[in-house]
Amino acid sequence: MKTLLIFSVVFFLMGCSGKNQPVDSSNSGKLKEALIIGSAESPDPVLQRVRVLEREGVVKDVVVLESFPVQIHLKASQSIIDELNSISRVKGTLR
Repeated sequence: MKTLLIFSVVFFLMGCSGKNQPVDSSNSGKLKEALIIGSAESPDPVLQRVRVLEREGVVKDVVVLESFPVQIHLKASQSIIDELNSISRVKGTLR
């Protein structure tokens, strides 16, 4: 009986420890989907910046389409999207 009581108390305390609480996902709610058009120069400074931000975990779900210039679909905060859109670009020419 004493063992059962101790066992119950241990499980109760484990449940109240707070370590098993879900991760706060409020940051992911602030992410927006965006289409970013790259530059026609090589190496592409827009794509390079996206890769750096992806390694840092600032942008998510990066998909780079094989077009010229590249089209980059991603999820990021509005400030990051604005930063990427403000990078100067060389536009491609049609032949």
